[in-house]
Order: sequence, then C-alpha cells, then structure tokens
Amino acid sequence: MIQHLTKILILAAITWVSVPVFAGAEAKMKSEASVPYDPNKKKPGEECKSSDECQNHHECKSDGEKNVCTAPPPRKLPPGVVT
Repeated sequence: MIQHLTKILILAAITWVSVPVFAGAEAKMKSEASVPYDPNKKKPGEECKSSDECQNHHECKSDGEKNVCTAPPPRKLPPGVVT
C-alpha cells in the first residue's frame, strides 16, 4: 500500500514539474513564428512613402534617392547554438 502511494506521488510530482516546461517551450515557439505576408501591403525592396504601406514589422527607409520597405534585421543567436 505504501509503495503504491509512493509511486503515485512520484508520478504526480514529475508530471507537475514537466508540464509547465513543455507548455513554456510551445508558447515561445508560437511567439517566434513568422508573420504571414499581407497581400495588400508592399514587400521588402518596393518603393514606399510611409511605413504604413509596408508589411508588419517592416519600415520605410531611405535607400539613396528613394524610400523602400526594409525588413528588420534577423535575430542573432546566442554563442554556441548549432543550427
């Protein structure tokens, strides 16, 4: 009887600790997902007058004589990460 209770308590403790770890990783992956292109807005490299014309998170920046939609720089990976 005590062995069964001990096994149940150990399994419950492992489950209680591991579930938030996996849920946190899944939420982080969803937050890093790419935003789909809006077909009504301009793509990177196309001429624009303001950032409102560009895709989400893109900016209208000067590129010499004209303004073009520019994508944000890619996120840097921490040292030692293998891709």
